[in-house]
Amino acid sequence: MKRIGVTGGVGSGKSQVLDRLTVRWNVPVIHTDLVARAVMEPGQEGLRQVVAALGDSFLNPDGSLCRPALARLIFQDPQARETVDRITHPLVWKLVQEELDRLDGQGTAAAVVESAVFSREAAAMFDEIWYVWAPEEVRTLRLMESRGYSEERCRSMIASQDSDQEFRALAGRVIDNSGSWEETAAEIDKVMEELLYSLAPSQSAVSQPENKG
Repeated sequence: MKRIGVTGGVGSGKSQVLDRLTVRWNVPVIHTDLVARAVMEPGQEGLRQVVAALGDSFLNPDGSLCRPALARLIFQDPQARETVDRITHPLVWKLVQEELDRLDGQGTAAAVVESAVFSREAAAMFDEIWYVWAPEEVRTLRLMESRGYSEERCRSMIASQDSDQEFRALAGRVIDNSGSWEETAAEIDKVMEELLYSLAPSQSAVSQPENKG
């Protein structure tokens, strides 16, 4: 099974790329932010360890996580953020690995994991890391149009994330999403054809793309 990681900054069009992979190529997508939410649900190891390390000031009366309260804590205390990351990141990637292994066992031809950040250790799990790229000017305009944010807020959001150089240093493939969507979709389709049809004939069935344009 081809294991593909997909990353990219806010406004780059990463969601469009993931939709193309799902709809056109029937590729399952694992979102690490959703996995991260799951490990912080009541009764889960992530929440238990974070409470043991930082106390329970960010819990609701029913014992569930009050996410705004935790967000305030880690914003005010960088050490608390490091503690949360140190606890949750290994748990998230462990679950991701287990899900990839499950899909592989079912004969899935390719699976994608979307993450805002891939550590070097996490990146080693994948055959390829894709960086969905668009220039800052394009990303800013997209955010202003889609979310109604001011230009200043958009540029601040972009500046808070990894730089273009940092993304490129990790990724083995850059998906250029600076032009028309038709151009990007054609690039994705070309890459997927190369990846999937390079699989050995003896491997279980390759997912055939749906004829949806």
